[in-house]
Amino acid sequence: MYPANALLITNTHPALAFILALGLSVYFALQILLHSTQNKREPRLLECTVPFFDSLIGITRHRANYVAHLRDQYNSSIHTLRMPFQRFYVVHTRQLIQIIQSKAHATTYVPNLLDFGMLFSGLDSRSKSVLGKTFSAHGNAFTMGVHKYLLSGPTLETATRAAVAKLAASLPNGFATNGGAPLLGSVRHELALALTDAVYGPENPYNDPEIEASWNAFVPGISHILYSPYAPLTARNALKARGRVIDAFRKYFETGGHLQAFPMVADMYETNKRSGLPPAEAAKMEIATSLAMLSSGANTAFWFLYQIFSDPSALHSIRYELAELSIRDPTSDGITKRSLIRLDKLKTHCPILIAMFNETLRYHSTVTNIKQVQHDTILADQYLLKKNGIVMIPGRSVHHNKEIWGPSASIFDHHRFLSLSSNSNKNLASTSAFRPFGAGVTMCPGRHFSTNAILSLVAITVVEFDVVPTRGEWRVPWKRNADLWNAMPKPDWDVEVMFIRRGGEGEWRFVWDA
Repeated sequence: MYPANALLITNTHPALAFILALGLSVYFALQILLHSTQNKREPRLLECTVPFFDSLIGITRHRANYVAHLRDQYNSSIHTLRMPFQRFYVVHTRQLIQIIQSKAHATTYVPNLLDFGMLFSGLDSRSKSVLGKTFSAHGNAFTMGVHKYLLSGPTLETATRAAVAKLAASLPNGFATNGGAPLLGSVRHELALALTDAVYGPENPYNDPEIEASWNAFVPGISHILYSPYAPLTARNALKARGRVIDAFRKYFETGGHLQAFPMVADMYETNKRSGLPPAEAAKMEIATSLAMLSSGANTAFWFLYQIFSDPSALHSIRYELAELSIRDPTSDGITKRSLIRLDKLKTHCPILIAMFNETLRYHSTVTNIKQVQHDTILADQYLLKKNGIVMIPGRSVHHNKEIWGPSASIFDHHRFLSLSSNSNKNLASTSAFRPFGAGVTMCPGRHFSTNAILSLVAITVVEFDVVPTRGEWRVPWKRNADLWNAMPKPDWDVEVMFIRRGGEGEWRFVWDA
């Protein structure tokens, strides 16, 4: 029998009764469709309230923490998420990740990054088609270009030296303030100019404050551009800001700015033109290059500095390491006391600094690796993964897994990576356990360039400044609104600090001299 109030609606509000009946019919039809198209051998399908749309609702609510939230709730090693016209297999355990990453499965689970880069760069449909065909035939020119110039060797050293020189010249005055300054905002500005100057050369478009501001206005709208069906409305200001950045790069290439830049820029620009992109469309690809340089680096440096300066013991230890690394500056005039620190030695001479950097990556990173299943396959002789399904490997699930990192996995511990005999250092070498830069062919090709710049920025800041929160105590920001696409979450609010020059230490000079 129907409840009395349902009968009342039926009798007195036939239109509402029709809508209610239609809604229930659609709901049950979707439930039937969901379960009838889910093979019993596929990974567990999580219970859903709104078939096919629960995941979209969950991502909206929990953002970057959504899949980790599901793991905590259901404690599953792998499960299926269903969205309209797409199924996702979310993998949480090290054992399954190792199988997926093995060479035996290199042609089964294929990186699926092309659409991401093309969607937010503003390419027209013809350019997307041209790039899709080129990448299928010859590989991703962007990834290959970055590997060629920034993975290792003298070109990496050249780019790093230029970025560090910019930081060393800019930071001492750029951070010095009479009042409060936003920590993330300050770091983002200095790091952005250092990285882009090293890559784009003397005609760097980001040297124009309006273009830098336009970039910062564009980034918050990327999620709308990627996911919203109404991006022209929901990301209107971001799209306008992107247009200003693209126009600046069109002028940059038209006037030959790339000919004075790091050779990677001209190489990739000419490669894109040879592929069939008009010059104006090729310029749009610098949006992807800029995002690769600027999206996660500033957030990483923010969390790194936050963890150091909010922990007096760690700060004291790292300053001691840096003091031990310093030598008398051979170019000193003998009147002014000046010390020299070679920042290229940080990785070999400052174990506490490096351990804290790795712990910052482990604890805060929200990187998610995406791969597409090329054909129906059985994973670990147990789970059916269907053709064209998407495999998701959320880094946070691995980095906070107590079976891998021990009972303190959910706690920030800057000593974690110090002991040479610890499991943490074994995990450091395993991309199935420690994956802040991804893994395999999708591992961030510019990670060494970015890491060198971040370590240098932090070392200079630690030596030159005391960083003190204006509110008197360090209050850790939430990360609830972090973007799902970003490898390192942006804090929900910036922390206002005072950069106070340290007295009595003499002068410092910082170089990267490999």
